Amino acid sequence: MRALLLLIHRYSGLVTLVFLAVAALTGCTLVFRGPIDRALNQDLFAASVSSASPSQTIAAVEAYSRAHPQVQVVSFPLNPGPNRSIQLSVAAKPGASAPPASEVFIDPADGSVIGERSPDAGLGRRTFVAKVAELHFDLLAGTWGRWFLGVVALLWFVSSLAGLYLTFPERGPFWSKWWRIWQFRRSSALPRLLLDLHRASGLWLLPFLLLLALTSAALNFFGEAYSPAVTALSPLEHDLFEQDAPYPDGATAKLSFADALGVAERHAQSVGLDWRPATMLYLPDWNFYGVKFSADGVLDYRNLGPVDYYFDGNTGAYRHEVDPYTDSAGLRAIRVVYPLHSGEIFGWVTVLLVFVLGVVTFGQSITGLYVWWKKRASRVAARRSKQRKVST
Repeated sequence: MRALLLLIHRYSGLVTLVFLAVAALTGCTLVFRGPIDRALNQDLFAASVSSASPSQTIAAVEAYSRAHPQVQVVSFPLNPGPNRSIQLSVAAKPGASAPPASEVFIDPADGSVIGERSPDAGLGRRTFVAKVAELHFDLLAGTWGRWFLGVVALLWFVSSLAGLYLTFPERGPFWSKWWRIWQFRRSSALPRLLLDLHRASGLWLLPFLLLLALTSAALNFFGEAYSPAVTALSPLEHDLFEQDAPYPDGATAKLSFADALGVAERHAQSVGLDWRPATMLYLPDWNFYGVKFSADGVLDYRNLGPVDYYFDGNTGAYRHEVDPYTDSAGLRAIRVVYPLHSGEIFGWVTVLLVFVLGVVTFGQSITGLYVWWKKRASRVAARRSKQRKVST
């Protein structure tokens, strides 16, 4: 068993090493994706308005929409923050040509355009964070890259469990010998130090590394396996979006964003939700307005993330909700994956933990490669010695 697990740990580690290192470095970068993006693109994010209320934000968005009648605004934050522009996601209205950019930044004061960008464009400061995210999620290779990284995550999980078993002492007093594996001495020679770091870091952080590997696999096989599995075990109570959208070519709402926000706030009050509206959406293929509510009016994924309400774009009638706090266990299982993987589930403490896990994963890739390379010479020598003895 030990020899088999050693082979599994060694060769699964070698196969996944480069890809885990890439995922770790890009994951560490994405922990600070907001500050990095704003630092690289200050000209897009900066605005003169010190603070914009939701009503001021919507007024600016509607001013932009009147000036650009062929463009449909599909999402924007209601509370963009102090001295911050409003970041719009946009698409073409039915029958119109696609806009030149999918993101537009407007001034909260009057809705004038500050700048725009397309995350799908080539690498540059405008798209740096988007490209890092794409590299992290699918290696810039689309669905095949996403599936490949899902396999890497599963191999990482298996390799970690095999590595745990390999730290168990083969003989002698178990606990005293095993405790030695949890430690490292800075005074040790480099080969011993790196081996100790490889084993000790894996042991101390093993539960979190296993969780990171499992959530990574769940996200990479989300639509193909994870979501169908958990909803089969615990069906959603509100599953409208599991159906086909009624307007695949898009629709145009009769109500305005301001109308929809008022409807959403009254609905939230009627059901006893004391959270604030954080983000507005328009889904052209459903002709729905949506509002995401959070505790402080800023979209985040603490706990299970926001509560979403959707309303008919023509009549304002309530149509659907996504509320992981009152829906089935299946929806909670769906919603918890991203907050766990990103570390946002408990705020900055767990975000910092995910950053540390990324650093440790990268370090384990490097130390694992070094340990394999150092031990390879002795394994090759042993095999050659054995072959000479057999031949003689």
